[in-house]
Amino acid sequence: MGKITIAAFSALLLGAGLATPALAADHYAGPVIDTHAHPRLTDDDGLLASHPKGIAPLRALDQAAHVERSALIVIARQGDMAATRAQNDAVIAAAASDPQHFYPIASVHPADGDAALVELERLAKLGVKVIKLHPNTQKFDVADPAVAKVTDKCGQLGLAVLFDSYSPTDGDEIGKLMMLSFYQPKTQFIFAHMGFSHFREIVTLATMRKLGYGGNVWLDISAIVPAYAGSPVQPELVWTLRQHGMDHVLFGSDWPVDTPEAAIAAVRALGLTAAEEQLVLHDNAAKLLGLK
Repeated sequence: MGKITIAAFSALLLGAGLATPALAADHYAGPVIDTHAHPRLTDDDGLLASHPKGIAPLRALDQAAHVERSALIVIARQGDMAATRAQNDAVIAAAASDPQHFYPIASVHPADGDAALVELERLAKLGVKVIKLHPNTQKFDVADPAVAKVTDKCGQLGLAVLFDSYSPTDGDEIGKLMMLSFYQPKTQFIFAHMGFSHFREIVTLATMRKLGYGGNVWLDISAIVPAYAGSPVQPELVWTLRQHGMDHVLFGSDWPVDTPEAAIAAVRALGLTAAEEQLVLHDNAAKLLGLK
C-alpha cells in the first residue's frame, strides 16, 4: 500500500476511538501471528528513510502487542539477480536470528524469467514458505504470462504467493488475480489488503467455490481493516469476509503502515466472534504456513 496515505488515514481512524480496548470475555486473547510486516534491512530497500532499521523495533512492538510470530517481507527489483539473492539471504538471516519469532517472506521479479524460477528453487530448499509479489512496486501486469510462470512454479514447490491486491491505476487487477488463482488451483494465493477499495469483488470467490474454484485464496486484511473499522462500510466488509470464509482470512499489520497493536485493535473492533478472531489472528496462519 502507499505508506504515507494509508498510514495517515489509519492514524486518523485510531485517533477517533480505535485505541486498544480492554479485552472482554468475548474477544480472543491468545497468541497472534502477523503475516505482513516490512523490515528495513538496508538503506536501499525502497522504504521511507524514517522507517527504523533492523528487526529490533518490530520485535519490541510485537512484544507490546502480544504478537508471537511475525513475517519479514522483502520485495525484489528487476534485472539484478545478484541483488535479489542478496536481499533474500538478508531476510532469511534476519529471521534466523530470532527463529521462534520471525519467518522470512522472500521475493523474485517475474520479468527475470528463468533466473527467477531458479531462485525460487533455491529459496524452497532454504525453507522459505512464502514469496512476495507486488505489481505496483515491481511494475508488472498480473496478466503477464511471466507472472503465471512464477506462481505456477511456486505451486510446484509448495510456496504460497503473497500478492499486493490493490492497484490505484488498474481497476481490473483483482479480477486478474482471481483468474490466476482459478487456473492454478495447486498454488496458495494470499491477496494482501483484500483488494482494499475493490474488496466487494471478493464475494465472487464465494460463488466460484460452488464450481470448485477459489478455495486456494486467502485474504490478508492488513491496511484495509484499520481503514474501514468504525466506518459505515464496516458491516459490508465483515459480511464479505464471512462470505469468503473466516477460515481463509489472515491478520497482518503491514508495519510500518500500522503498528501491530493498532492493527489488532482494529480487528477487535469489527464485531467478530471470539472464535472468528482466533482464526484470523492465529489459527489460519498456523495452518497455512505450518507455524507453531
